[in-house]
Amino acid sequence: MNLNNPQLDNCPSCGALYLRDQIDCCLNCYQANEAAFKKVDVFLKNPDYRNASIEDVHAFTDVSINKIAEFLRGGRIIASDYPNLGYPCAHCGELINRQMLCEACHRAFKHEVGVIMSDAESAETVDKQRAVSAQYWKMKK
Repeated sequence: MNLNNPQLDNCPSCGALYLRDQIDCCLNCYQANEAAFKKVDVFLKNPDYRNASIEDVHAFTDVSINKIAEFLRGGRIIASDYPNLGYPCAHCGELINRQMLCEACHRAFKHEVGVIMSDAESAETVDKQRAVSAQYWKMKK
């Protein structure tokens, strides 16, 4: 982000125009996010709620589960400090407390990408062999 040359942009949350310089949303949405974070933070700092789940935090603070998950993914809330606090894996829904995918989905995704990449590399090798073969036959004529 270039602080010397702020750019006009649309807020990803509400669509309003704002000058993007130090924050990634308009001032109203930034203030709303900070207020939501403050509610969640105050709730979780209460020792009685240390074992709260993400649904409990949502129920008591009225902050959306997606927003709480965003705080967790962004590192603003350290999930390891709260044993039952997690959010659903983007693929299977298993509760996790970091990243976007659980370990099993991550492994499966990585495997699929490997298969696709090896297929693409194989296709590229075949294409190169065809090109060399075509050159050979052109030269032979």
